[in-house]
Amino acid sequence: MRHPFHLVERSPWPILLSLNLFFLLIGMVSILNGYLYSKYTLLIGFFILLLILTNWLYDIISESLYIGAHTYKTLKSLIIAFLYFVLTEVMLFFSLFWSYFHSGLNPSFLIWPPIGIDLINPFCVPLLNTFLLFYSGVLCTVAHHLFIAKSKNNTIVYLFSGILLGILFLILQIFEYSTSAFDITDSVYGSSFFMLTGLHGFHICTGLLFLLLILYRIYSNHTLNIIFDLALLYYHFLDLIWILLFILIYYLAY
Repeated sequence: MRHPFHLVERSPWPILLSLNLFFLLIGMVSILNGYLYSKYTLLIGFFILLLILTNWLYDIISESLYIGAHTYKTLKSLIIAFLYFVLTEVMLFFSLFWSYFHSGLNPSFLIWPPIGIDLINPFCVPLLNTFLLFYSGVLCTVAHHLFIAKSKNNTIVYLFSGILLGILFLILQIFEYSTSAFDITDSVYGSSFFMLTGLHGFHICTGLLFLLLILYRIYSNHTLNIIFDLALLYYHFLDLIWILLFILIYYLAY
């Protein structure tokens, strides 16, 4: 019986990605326990993750661009699946915020953050990062409108500028971590703070890779369908999460 959906070929990427995520988990646990060369284990894991995702995305692009397998019904299913994915991300950050405020409102903590934690000034790097991420999202949105208007060169310029601001955000985030007076092992506050901000930073990396893929496809004159819209939805979601982080974790705690 014929149907409008695409049945994917057998692929090694799902099982390889699962094994690599387990490898990344080992690297993270090794870092938290102070094992020798654990940072290199984590870096190798991230490099392998990038290779797997690159090849997997290439297969998906080939299905859409060269095979023509992404019919209207398939695209509709992809949109629904992506919205469910964003919903899982909402619940993930909600659980981490819940953990933070559950600890902060616990009667056993007379002072929150606990005494001895030298807090990060929210009006230094965090405020600058807020503007960087906001303008990064604005530039990417302008690039999307220019793409709809079929202005390829301007689209590339604005999208590339937005990606650069996102990369600068990550660089400043790393600088903030390296100069912080506390780390993830300093009480439940340190654990909650670095889990929230670190996980957000990891998602920003994912969003930037998503946008870099779109930049490459625009440069190569590929048909994008709805992928640009989904990337912007994901990136603006991360903008919103950062605003909540800045207000609730940086500003109110300070």
